[in-house]
Amino acid sequence: MNLSDYRASFPHASEVVYLDNAATGPLSTPVMAAIQSFLEQRHRTQPNNFFDIYPTLERGRKRLGQLLGCAPECIEYAPNTSYALNVLAMGYPWQRGDRIAIPSCEFPANVQPWLSLRERFGVEVDFIPTDEGTFTPEDVEQTLRPETRVLAVSWVQFLSGFRCDLKTLADLAHANGSLIAVDAIQGLGALRLNAEDAGIDFLASGGQKWMLATQGSAFIYVAESLQEQLMPIRGWLNGPVDWDDFGAFPEELHPDARRFRVGTLNSIGCIALDASVGLHLEAGPDWIEDRVLSNAISITRAFEKLGLKRFGSSDAAHASGIVTVDVPDPEGLNTQLIANNIHGSVRDRKLRLSPHAYNTEEEIERTIEICRRHLALSVA
Repeated sequence: MNLSDYRASFPHASEVVYLDNAATGPLSTPVMAAIQSFLEQRHRTQPNNFFDIYPTLERGRKRLGQLLGCAPECIEYAPNTSYALNVLAMGYPWQRGDRIAIPSCEFPANVQPWLSLRERFGVEVDFIPTDEGTFTPEDVEQTLRPETRVLAVSWVQFLSGFRCDLKTLADLAHANGSLIAVDAIQGLGALRLNAEDAGIDFLASGGQKWMLATQGSAFIYVAESLQEQLMPIRGWLNGPVDWDDFGAFPEELHPDARRFRVGTLNSIGCIALDASVGLHLEAGPDWIEDRVLSNAISITRAFEKLGLKRFGSSDAAHASGIVTVDVPDPEGLNTQLIANNIHGSVRDRKLRLSPHAYNTEEEIERTIEICRRHLALSVA
């Protein structure tokens, strides 16, 4: 798929310059078509389509498995990243005195589930020291203790855009007898990841950002070796249902990650996720990643020419689609960008731009020109 064909799936591109995928990504034409087909069925032709969408749900699990290089049996849907992380946080067999290691620069979704374990189970949290949203394997190694049961990290940090080396961190965790749990929401859909090759034990990701699906769509990856160690939150769909006898109350669990399916799914979110991953695979994960990184590099270099250094790491090995810079009056600059139909974000009083594969060099040049003008006025 070339840029013109891919961009044609995103009608918003003819209306606005959208550089805010780290907040919420736009919906493509295939996603909209899938949602509208589902709603039309519910609205007109088949109000109860509970069973009809099962093939789509299973195709979505297979596509997500293809995206992560794993079997679909390791994939299950979730309502959001926070809930998904709680599958591990609330399901692990904690003992008082156990510990968790987390980088100090994490987004709250990957902190609050672990902090809640202090009072609930007597589990302590150790924060890995960070600098401008970055950290080193040595920082991690020095924080791990014999009592550390989980190393919880974001693959890509939400503010700095720092992409950590998951394989190296997984090796450190496993050597310590710890699990590695990954919040992948700021990487998946933009960058390639093979969960098994990286040695990941547990992964959670929402679909509304770089994966370009709806809010309230998410999924988990649970390594086969971990699935039976976790106690699922119980509902009526954790295992096979006896449709002829709802009073049987069977306690059997599904033999795969579906054991974490508590109840009725957010069908629209799952269908949207299936369609968005389908477009991603059709376009090509390699092509998507190359374009995302190329666009981010163009923004970074343009900012450097304006005397603005990328917040975080400048090492290409840790690059992602997120480019954050310190600028005078970031709120005022963001207002100017919005007035010109350009959408970015202000986070922690910094300007954050996050281009996707559909963005063009011309859009980036236009954005930087407005930034240049604003900075010139700020200096004056």
